[in-house]
Amino acid sequence: MKIGRPRSEAAKKAILQAVIQLLEETSYSDLTIESIANVAGVGKATIYRWWTHKTFLVLDAFLLTVEKNLKFHENTTFRENFRQHLNTLSAMLNSSLGRTIVSLVAESGADSELANKFTSEYLKPRREQSRKLLQAAIDNGEIQPFINLDIVLDMFYGPVYFRILIYKKDVDSTYIDSLIEQVMKGITSMN
Repeated sequence: MKIGRPRSEAAKKAILQAVIQLLEETSYSDLTIESIANVAGVGKATIYRWWTHKTFLVLDAFLLTVEKNLKFHENTTFRENFRQHLNTLSAMLNSSLGRTIVSLVAESGADSELANKFTSEYLKPRREQSRKLLQAAIDNGEIQPFINLDIVLDMFYGPVYFRILIYKKDVDSTYIDSLIEQVMKGITSMN
């Protein structure tokens, strides 16, 4: 038997939007459940019904942003699809929300609940989508059939994460264009 009011999807969305808004205005360390509740127009108890800690709030806000924005397009070339995808990913990771979640996951340890959820709900599904796009490009003769899909995916995505995590630099469209060109030189079919 459930006690209390039923969970509201509208309230949940308002809470996640409040997290996104507040992270643009303040740091993660200054982000509080109380401030999120105030901006979202809900009680703190409503937030605690869904999330045990603000790190998971930030992750779910990031996942909401990913779901809305990070997609491949059906009627676009392989090269252009990856260009658009990596530009969108970079913009997301360059945002306060993106930098916060990447830092939290990096600091959390490989077997933490946060790292596991980030991997299962963000990395694995995106990697599978990317893998399907690579396979379709192979099937269409756009790229060489003998490539190692995992290594090619690492070649596309690894530099973006490396630049943000290690060099602490933004990734812009010029960098993405150069990255795409370099990777494509190694995997494009030689007809």
